[in-house]
Amino acid sequence: MKFLDFEKKSISTWADFEKETTQITPFDQLSWKKIWIEHFGNDYDGELIFNDNFFVPIKIKNKVASFIGSKDLVDYNNFLSNDNSYDTFCLFLDKLFTLDIESLRLDSISEETFLFSTLNTNSLDLKYNITIEEEDVAPYLILPENWNEYLLSLNKKRRHEIKRKIRRLEENVEFSSGDLNSISDKDEILEDFFRLHKLSSEEKKTFMNQKREDFFTDLILDFLNKKTLLYSYLKIENKTVACSISFIMNNNRYLYNSGFDPDYIKHSSGLLNHVFAIKRSIENNFNIFDFMRGNERYKYDLGGIDKKVFSIHLEKK
Repeated sequence: MKFLDFEKKSISTWADFEKETTQITPFDQLSWKKIWIEHFGNDYDGELIFNDNFFVPIKIKNKVASFIGSKDLVDYNNFLSNDNSYDTFCLFLDKLFTLDIESLRLDSISEETFLFSTLNTNSLDLKYNITIEEEDVAPYLILPENWNEYLLSLNKKRRHEIKRKIRRLEENVEFSSGDLNSISDKDEILEDFFRLHKLSSEEKKTFMNQKREDFFTDLILDFLNKKTLLYSYLKIENKTVACSISFIMNNNRYLYNSGFDPDYIKHSSGLLNHVFAIKRSIENNFNIFDFMRGNERYKYDLGGIDKKVFSIHLEKK
């Protein structure tokens, strides 16, 4: 798949839908998909399918159509839409199946989307065989107006633990924490992110192979240039011991990936980096702190509430 093969008119339509759509995440953006295509798209054909109300970029392989992207790198997928009309949605599905495909595989669909609620009914059963599988959970926080309100929203045990960990850090070491979002900080961001991500666990070290590292590098640089990425860090004795990268969109913060140095685990460095990021997000009046895909314990220790993510498979009858 070559990105430039898409017609300029279609690219312009994509940009229009990004501005007008009612439900969008960073993974739906033209820039995100473009970077994925450049690194992983060689084995696929690609199409941009749209009508007046709906738009989706898809990849095709072995007569199976799916969203551009992959579950190891994408937390949410969706059709872009400017008007959630059931009739035009049905016409849109019909248009998708005029392609030379046998099935449509839609991964990473949030239960909060129009796409999921429409496909999770019996209304399309006459035309399609639809299989829906729960894929994962994606915890999130609705951010309150201030830090104290956030702490009070946690149960007593979790609130006590967070306060205790912060106090222990303050009493025992010199530390600093903050957010970077300037392209001028790219060298520090890239060096420390990859170092700490690989140190975090053997699983993460295996995950971050050279191909994915090249993808993350281009993604981070692109989003830094657009001022839509925040890099959070925790430094102890002026050494970065934990960090994370988040996307910013529509006043929501999407925690994409993180890392920490196990040598500093006694300071709860990974957890506290997230705690301080939540605190700054509240101070900056963000609406949502989205932990995204995965049921890691720390997300619930910090007050995360689950939403479900589904895979949906359609075949025409």
